[in-house]
Amino acid sequence: MKRILLCWMLLALLTGCGKAGEPVPEEVPEEAEALSGEELVSSAMAAYAEITKDLTFTLYVEEEDATGISLSITPEAARNVAGQENLFSIGYQWEPASAKAWGEQWSDIKSRGRLFAMSAPDGEATLQCCAGGDVVMWNVDGETHYARVTATEDGGPGLDDLLRGIAEDALREAAFSAPTVDGAETDCEEIARQLNEAMAENVRSVPDWVTWKPLDFQASGASVFDAYYGQPENFCAGLGFRLLVDDPYGEMANSWQAGAGLGEPDADGYYGWGGAAAIRKNADGNWCCDGLATGGSSVELPLSAPGAEAPLSELVDAFFLTEGESHDWLVPYYILEQPAEDMAALPALLDQRTEEETRELCGALGTCLREHPDTWDWTPETLAAALGRYGAYLDA
Repeated sequence: MKRILLCWMLLALLTGCGKAGEPVPEEVPEEAEALSGEELVSSAMAAYAEITKDLTFTLYVEEEDATGISLSITPEAARNVAGQENLFSIGYQWEPASAKAWGEQWSDIKSRGRLFAMSAPDGEATLQCCAGGDVVMWNVDGETHYARVTATEDGGPGLDDLLRGIAEDALREAAFSAPTVDGAETDCEEIARQLNEAMAENVRSVPDWVTWKPLDFQASGASVFDAYYGQPENFCAGLGFRLLVDDPYGEMANSWQAGAGLGEPDADGYYGWGGAAAIRKNADGNWCCDGLATGGSSVELPLSAPGAEAPLSELVDAFFLTEGESHDWLVPYYILEQPAEDMAALPALLDQRTEEETRELCGALGTCLREHPDTWDWTPETLAAALGRYGAYLDA
């Protein structure tokens, strides 16, 4: 069994490490004719909008020690990207700066701190700023501009905080959606367990500057609750984790809060956290998921029409290819939603099944009717009559 643990290189997201492909120029270009403060902010807004217009761009983050990561931002990881340029004129003050000022800031790596550089896919539009400096550089429409940018409110977040937030969202998306498990593995519980462990390791491996990174993050178990064994085979599993934070009400814990909060810690001070993963095979044939969902999840059924609109024969076939919630509730729900004239074909479909299978499906329909008597027009008695000799199996 092969498990691909991503650790620092978060496959689908990180396109490079170190200085390779770094978008920061070795020589600072001369700027175009100086713009006024109002013109500067307008130009910077245009640069940001051009870079992010398709929610697909590159964000390079360089540490103080000159190591860095190149993040390929995608729409899935760009939750807080669109329209952020509208904050430029509200949250920041823009004053003219020079290429020399940017060059001095950029070259003094100890004082400039972490560098953030975003660029459009074609590399024509870029925007760069530093955590420890207030000079910003950008390129748009073939021209390079510089400005000294400070927060409107004293102590307010700088432009680097906005870009850091984009990077943090991307790293979180990758931590939970990038892990894969060898497609040769067939045990759903084992696949879910490996993904659970891989996600925990990814979270532990994100850079220390990420505000949501816990002090520790451990997998606490996985459980499959829904499965479809037809084609394409897929299943859903609940993945649990234990996280350690410095303050359950602080910035580190903020991203892990759900509903009323983290609840109570266990004896070791760890908080419980988790979600549901819809797991399927990717284009390479390996098992993967699209991250975690906090709401309900169910398997993908390859029906020719949505839910109860699917033909009864397809729903009967799907019932015998599922296990878990879809088998016990969802597919029977769809069947019971069928019009009475369509349900008249059910006995003939049951004739094609074994005795055990017939009892299984009829028993599931009977259980749904008894546990949710007001959901359908059917009653156990009317359905039994429609099923003919199979009606007695509703109590199976």
